[in-house]
Amino acid sequence: MTIRVTVQNTARQQRGMSLLFAMMALVVISLAAVALVRSVDTGSLVIGNLGFKQDATVAAGEVAEQAITWINANAGPALQNDLVAQGYYAASRTSLDVTGQGSSDKNRAVVDWDGNGCAGSAGACVQASPEIQLNGGSNRGRYVITRLCSAEGAPAAVDCAMPLGSALTSGGNMGEVNYKARNLSVPVSNLQYYRIVVRVQGPRGTAAFTETIVQR
Repeated sequence: MTIRVTVQNTARQQRGMSLLFAMMALVVISLAAVALVRSVDTGSLVIGNLGFKQDATVAAGEVAEQAITWINANAGPALQNDLVAQGYYAASRTSLDVTGQGSSDKNRAVVDWDGNGCAGSAGACVQASPEIQLNGGSNRGRYVITRLCSAEGAPAAVDCAMPLGSALTSGGNMGEVNYKARNLSVPVSNLQYYRIVVRVQGPRGTAAFTETIVQR
């Protein structure tokens, strides 16, 4: 009789331990499944954000091209003074912080990318161009153009960054491979540098900044 009771109790204990191990395994598998799902979701989110970032960067290139077209269309005396409504400034503005948001530094100038008067910023506020919508409105961009000169005015009257060799000639032996010869003719002073800064906003709060230097 005693042997039978012992055998039955042992079998019951084994069945109880098996159930316990099965429950623990089920919990571990469930936790692993949840971790896998979250990892896949995070990876998909990161890939999606990278796609939006690349799309915004490509759109920024299109906005920069429109800014260059605007410069070419207004080349001449019109670019010797600020055209604030178009986001154009005839001086370089060295204190300009193009990515600053809500800066508390009074010596920094920030760009009004959002059209809210640079809310939250203590420094000067620089107006950007009118908004440009791309890709059906999914990307929205603005640009700021600054002429690389010390102040407004004609290039001959202010200090401007000039292309290398712009003080040489447009004629004479220009283009000739002759190290002994010198170009002595009319100075080329109408070529100037312009800095174009673009910001594009896309889906999910994506923002892309690009900077382009052009010579005109």
